[in-house]
Amino acid sequence: MIDAYLSGEDWDEPPEAMGFEATYGTILEETTALVAKLAGPGAGLASKEAVRLYVLAPALVNVILNYKICVEHGLPLHPTVYYELAEARRYKMDFPIADLDRANRLYLASIELARSAYRLDLDFGERAAAFEARLPEEISRFVYTGGCDKYSWRGAEPEKLEALAKKVGGSYAPSLLVAAAHGAIMPGLLLAEYLRLPLYFVRFSMFKRKDESPILSVSDEVWLSSWREGKALLFDEDVAKGTTLELFSRRLAPLFAESKSACSIRHQGSFYTPDFVARFWSD
Repeated sequence: MIDAYLSGEDWDEPPEAMGFEATYGTILEETTALVAKLAGPGAGLASKEAVRLYVLAPALVNVILNYKICVEHGLPLHPTVYYELAEARRYKMDFPIADLDRANRLYLASIELARSAYRLDLDFGERAAAFEARLPEEISRFVYTGGCDKYSWRGAEPEKLEALAKKVGGSYAPSLLVAAAHGAIMPGLLLAEYLRLPLYFVRFSMFKRKDESPILSVSDEVWLSSWREGKALLFDEDVAKGTTLELFSRRLAPLFAESKSACSIRHQGSFYTPDFVARFWSD
Protein backbone atom coordinates (compact mmCIF):
# COMPACT_ATOMS: atom_id res chain seq x y z
CA MET A 1 0.00 0.00 0.00
CA ILE A 2 1.10 3.58 -0.58
CA ASP A 3 1.93 4.26 3.08
CA ALA A 4 5.00 2.01 2.76
CA TYR A 5 6.62 4.75 0.63
CA LEU A 6 5.66 7.75 2.78
CA SER A 7 7.35 7.14 6.12
CA GLY A 8 10.23 9.55 5.55
CA GLU A 9 8.19 12.60 4.54
CA ASP A 10 7.97 15.95 6.32
CA TRP A 11 4.40 16.11 7.63
CA ASP A 12 4.58 19.64 9.02
CA GLU A 13 4.84 21.45 5.68
CA PRO A 14 2.95 20.38 2.55
CA PRO A 15 5.02 19.37 -0.47
CA GLU A 16 5.09 21.43 -3.65
CA ALA A 17 3.42 18.50 -5.42
CA MET A 18 0.23 19.29 -3.51
CA GLY A 19 -0.23 22.49 -5.50
CA PHE A 20 -1.10 21.56 -9.07
CA GLU A 21 -3.63 22.09 -11.84
CA ALA A 22 -4.59 19.41 -14.35
CA THR A 23 -7.52 18.14 -16.36
CA TYR A 24 -9.37 15.09 -15.10
CA GLY A 25 -8.23 13.04 -18.08
CA THR A 26 -4.62 13.90 -17.36
CA ILE A 27 -5.05 13.00 -13.69
CA LEU A 28 -6.40 9.57 -14.65
CA GLU A 29 -3.45 8.98 -16.98
CA GLU A 30 -0.83 10.08 -14.47
CA THR A 31 -2.42 8.15 -11.62
CA THR A 32 -2.39 5.00 -13.73
CA ALA A 33 1.29 5.48 -14.56
CA LEU A 34 2.25 6.14 -10.93
CA VAL A 35 0.40 3.09 -9.61
CA ALA A 36 2.04 0.90 -12.25
CA LYS A 37 5.47 2.19 -11.26
CA LEU A 38 4.99 1.84 -7.50
CA ALA A 39 3.26 -1.54 -7.72
CA GLY A 40 5.77 -2.96 -10.16
CA PRO A 41 9.01 -4.76 -9.42
CA GLY A 42 12.00 -2.70 -8.39
CA ALA A 43 9.99 0.29 -7.20
CA GLY A 44 12.37 0.73 -4.28
CA LEU A 45 11.83 3.75 -2.05
CA ALA A 46 10.18 5.90 -4.70
CA SER A 47 8.98 8.52 -2.23
CA LYS A 48 8.71 11.31 -4.79
CA GLU A 49 6.31 9.29 -6.93
CA ALA A 50 4.40 8.13 -3.84
CA VAL A 51 3.86 11.70 -2.64
CA ARG A 52 2.65 12.66 -6.10
CA LEU A 53 0.19 9.77 -6.13
CA TYR A 54 -0.93 10.53 -2.56
CA VAL A 55 -1.94 14.10 -3.47
CA LEU A 56 -3.19 13.22 -6.96
CA ALA A 57 -5.64 10.37 -6.30
CA PRO A 58 -8.06 12.45 -4.15
CA ALA A 59 -8.77 14.57 -7.25
CA LEU A 60 -10.44 11.49 -8.76
CA VAL A 61 -13.12 11.88 -6.09
CA ASN A 62 -13.11 15.66 -5.78
CA VAL A 63 -14.05 16.39 -9.40
CA ILE A 64 -16.80 13.77 -9.56
CA LEU A 65 -18.26 15.00 -6.27
CA ASN A 66 -18.45 18.48 -7.79
CA TYR A 67 -20.07 17.02 -10.91
CA LYS A 68 -22.61 15.14 -8.79
CA ILE A 69 -23.52 18.25 -6.79
CA CYS A 70 -23.96 20.29 -9.97
CA VAL A 71 -26.34 17.72 -11.45
CA GLU A 72 -28.30 17.29 -8.23
CA HIS A 73 -28.71 21.00 -7.56
CA GLY A 74 -29.12 22.36 -11.07
CA LEU A 75 -25.76 24.08 -11.44
CA PRO A 76 -23.89 24.50 -14.74
CA LEU A 77 -21.25 21.96 -15.70
CA HIS A 78 -18.24 24.18 -16.22
CA PRO A 79 -14.71 22.79 -16.78
CA THR A 80 -12.96 25.34 -14.56
CA VAL A 81 -15.59 26.91 -12.25
CA TYR A 82 -16.76 25.38 -8.97
CA TYR A 83 -20.09 27.09 -8.35
CA GLU A 84 -21.30 27.90 -4.85
CA LEU A 85 -24.48 26.07 -3.91
CA ALA A 86 -26.28 29.38 -3.36
CA GLU A 87 -25.99 30.03 -7.09
CA ALA A 88 -28.39 27.16 -7.80
CA ARG A 89 -31.24 29.60 -7.15
CA ARG A 90 -30.05 31.65 -10.12
CA TYR A 91 -29.44 28.87 -12.62
CA LYS A 92 -32.15 26.30 -11.73
CA MET A 93 -30.95 23.89 -14.42
CA ASP A 94 -32.93 20.69 -14.84
CA PHE A 95 -30.90 17.55 -15.50
CA PRO A 96 -32.60 14.29 -16.55
CA ILE A 97 -33.00 11.50 -13.98
CA ALA A 98 -30.60 9.38 -16.05
CA ASP A 99 -27.89 12.01 -15.55
CA LEU A 100 -28.51 12.04 -11.81
CA ASP A 101 -28.25 8.26 -11.64
CA ARG A 102 -25.03 8.29 -13.70
CA ALA A 103 -23.51 11.00 -11.51
CA ASN A 104 -24.13 9.03 -8.34
CA ARG A 105 -22.84 5.79 -9.81
CA LEU A 106 -19.70 7.52 -11.03
CA TYR A 107 -19.22 9.12 -7.65
CA LEU A 108 -19.24 5.78 -5.85
CA ALA A 109 -16.92 4.35 -8.51
CA SER A 110 -14.51 7.27 -8.11
CA ILE A 111 -14.14 6.54 -4.39
CA GLU A 112 -13.38 2.90 -5.09
CA LEU A 113 -10.93 3.86 -7.83
CA ALA A 114 -9.02 6.24 -5.54
CA ARG A 115 -8.85 3.57 -2.85
CA SER A 116 -7.53 1.13 -5.44
CA ALA A 117 -4.79 3.63 -6.28
CA TYR A 118 -3.76 3.87 -2.62
CA ARG A 119 -3.69 0.08 -2.36
CA LEU A 120 -1.46 -0.01 -5.46
CA ASP A 121 -3.69 -2.69 -6.97
CA LEU A 122 -2.03 -4.48 -9.86
CA ASP A 123 -5.22 -4.25 -11.93
CA PHE A 124 -5.59 -0.51 -11.38
CA GLY A 125 -4.93 0.25 -15.04
CA GLU A 126 -7.86 -1.92 -16.10
CA ARG A 127 -10.10 -0.33 -13.45
CA ALA A 128 -9.13 3.16 -14.54
CA ALA A 129 -9.77 2.40 -18.21
CA ALA A 130 -13.20 0.95 -17.44
CA PHE A 131 -14.02 3.97 -15.30
CA GLU A 132 -12.89 6.43 -17.97
CA ALA A 133 -15.04 4.68 -20.58
CA ARG A 134 -18.11 5.51 -18.46
CA LEU A 135 -17.34 9.22 -18.10
CA PRO A 136 -19.35 11.86 -19.94
CA GLU A 137 -17.03 13.39 -22.52
CA GLU A 138 -16.94 16.81 -20.86
CA ILE A 139 -15.72 15.45 -17.51
CA SER A 140 -12.30 14.55 -18.91
CA ARG A 141 -11.80 18.26 -19.64
CA PHE A 142 -12.74 19.40 -16.13
CA VAL A 143 -9.80 21.11 -14.42
CA TYR A 144 -8.80 20.31 -10.85
CA THR A 145 -6.76 22.86 -8.92
CA GLY A 146 -5.03 21.70 -5.75
CA GLY A 147 -3.53 23.94 -3.10
CA CYS A 148 -0.74 23.38 -0.57
CA ASP A 149 -3.00 23.04 2.47
CA LYS A 150 -0.85 22.38 5.53
CA TYR A 151 -3.81 21.33 7.65
CA SER A 152 -5.00 18.63 5.26
CA TRP A 153 -1.40 17.50 4.78
CA ARG A 154 -0.69 17.26 8.51
CA GLY A 155 -3.96 15.41 9.04
CA ALA A 156 -3.14 12.94 6.27
CA GLU A 157 0.03 11.58 7.83
CA PRO A 158 -0.22 7.77 7.69
CA GLU A 159 1.21 7.38 11.19
CA LYS A 160 -1.58 9.53 12.64
CA LEU A 161 -4.25 7.74 10.62
CA GLU A 162 -2.98 4.31 11.64
CA ALA A 163 -2.96 5.40 15.30
CA LEU A 164 -6.51 6.72 14.91
CA ALA A 165 -7.64 3.44 13.34
CA LYS A 166 -6.20 1.52 16.30
CA LYS A 167 -8.00 3.76 18.79
CA VAL A 168 -11.28 3.32 16.95
CA GLY A 169 -10.84 -0.43 16.66
CA GLY A 170 -10.07 -0.72 20.35
CA SER A 171 -13.51 0.32 21.55
CA TYR A 172 -15.82 0.85 18.59
CA ALA A 173 -16.89 -1.25 15.63
CA PRO A 174 -18.25 1.06 12.94
CA SER A 175 -19.74 -0.35 9.78
CA LEU A 176 -19.20 2.80 7.69
CA LEU A 177 -16.82 5.76 7.50
CA VAL A 178 -18.30 9.10 6.40
CA ALA A 179 -15.81 11.93 5.89
CA ALA A 180 -16.19 15.66 5.26
CA ALA A 181 -15.11 16.77 1.80
CA HIS A 182 -13.09 18.26 0.44
CA GLY A 183 -10.37 18.49 3.09
CA ALA A 184 -10.77 14.98 4.45
CA ILE A 185 -10.69 13.17 1.11
CA MET A 186 -6.97 12.37 1.16
CA PRO A 187 -6.81 11.14 4.79
CA GLY A 188 -10.27 9.58 4.56
CA LEU A 189 -9.19 7.31 1.71
CA LEU A 190 -6.27 5.92 3.71
CA LEU A 191 -8.17 5.74 7.00
CA ALA A 192 -10.86 3.64 5.30
CA GLU A 193 -8.16 1.20 4.18
CA TYR A 194 -6.75 0.92 7.71
CA LEU A 195 -10.24 0.35 9.11
CA ARG A 196 -11.36 -1.82 6.17
CA LEU A 197 -14.65 0.04 5.99
CA PRO A 198 -16.96 1.25 3.24
CA LEU A 199 -16.35 4.95 2.65
CA TYR A 200 -18.52 7.89 1.67
CA PHE A 201 -17.84 11.62 1.44
CA VAL A 202 -20.32 14.40 2.08
CA ARG A 203 -19.26 17.90 1.08
CA PHE A 204 -19.01 20.35 3.95
CA SER A 205 -16.47 23.09 3.37
CA MET A 206 -17.29 26.04 5.61
CA PHE A 207 -14.18 28.07 4.92
CA LYS A 208 -13.19 27.27 1.32
CA ARG A 209 -16.66 26.82 -0.20
CA LYS A 210 -18.72 28.79 2.35
CA ASP A 211 -21.08 25.88 2.99
CA GLU A 212 -23.52 26.65 5.80
CA SER A 213 -24.31 22.98 6.39
CA PRO A 214 -23.32 19.59 4.94
CA ILE A 215 -24.44 19.28 1.30
CA LEU A 216 -26.60 16.22 1.80
CA SER A 217 -28.89 15.36 -1.10
CA VAL A 218 -31.77 12.89 -1.28
CA SER A 219 -29.44 10.60 -3.24
CA ASP A 220 -26.91 10.73 -0.40
CA GLU A 221 -29.55 9.90 2.19
CA VAL A 222 -30.86 7.01 0.09
CA TRP A 223 -27.36 5.52 -0.20
CA LEU A 224 -26.55 6.05 3.48
CA SER A 225 -29.88 4.48 4.51
CA SER A 226 -28.33 1.05 3.94
CA TRP A 227 -26.43 1.68 7.21
CA ARG A 228 -29.30 3.21 9.20
CA GLU A 229 -29.28 0.30 11.66
CA GLY A 230 -25.51 0.35 12.02
CA LYS A 231 -22.69 2.39 13.49
CA ALA A 232 -21.00 5.22 11.62
CA LEU A 233 -17.66 6.94 12.14
CA LEU A 234 -17.85 10.63 11.15
CA PHE A 235 -14.44 12.04 10.24
CA ASP A 236 -12.74 15.36 9.56
CA GLU A 237 -8.98 15.57 9.40
CA ASP A 238 -8.34 18.80 11.31
CA VAL A 239 -10.39 20.22 14.19
CA ALA A 240 -9.29 23.80 14.79
CA LYS A 241 -12.32 25.50 16.32
CA GLY A 242 -14.44 22.38 15.98
CA THR A 243 -17.37 23.98 14.17
CA THR A 244 -17.15 21.87 11.01
CA LEU A 245 -17.02 18.46 12.66
CA GLU A 246 -19.58 19.43 15.31
CA LEU A 247 -22.12 20.52 12.66
CA PHE A 248 -21.20 17.62 10.40
CA SER A 249 -21.84 15.15 13.22
CA ARG A 250 -25.06 16.85 14.30
CA ARG A 251 -26.48 16.64 10.77
CA LEU A 252 -25.44 13.07 9.99
CA ALA A 253 -25.88 11.38 13.38
CA PRO A 254 -29.68 11.00 13.04
CA LEU A 255 -29.16 8.86 9.92
CA PHE A 256 -27.61 6.03 11.94
CA ALA A 257 -28.43 3.96 14.99
CA GLU A 258 -25.14 5.10 16.51
CA SER A 259 -22.30 7.37 15.47
CA LYS A 260 -19.03 8.66 16.84
CA SER A 261 -16.75 11.42 15.58
CA ALA A 262 -13.03 11.29 14.84
CA CYS A 263 -10.19 13.49 13.63
CA SER A 264 -6.47 13.25 12.93
CA ILE A 265 -5.62 16.47 14.77
CA ARG A 266 -7.48 18.43 17.43
CA HIS A 267 -6.10 21.86 18.24
CA GLN A 268 -5.81 22.90 21.86
CA GLY A 269 -8.24 25.81 21.46
CA SER A 270 -11.06 23.76 19.94
CA PHE A 271 -14.38 23.86 21.79
CA TYR A 272 -15.29 20.45 20.34
CA THR A 273 -13.62 17.20 21.33
CA PRO A 274 -14.28 14.28 18.97
CA ASP A 275 -14.73 10.79 20.37
CA PHE A 276 -11.44 9.71 18.78
CA VAL A 277 -8.37 11.88 18.23
CA ALA A 278 -5.05 10.75 16.78
CA ARG A 279 -3.05 13.73 18.05
CA PHE A 280 -3.68 16.84 20.16
CA TRP A 281 -1.97 19.91 18.71
CA SER A 282 -0.69 22.85 20.75
CA ASP A 283 -0.83 25.98 18.59
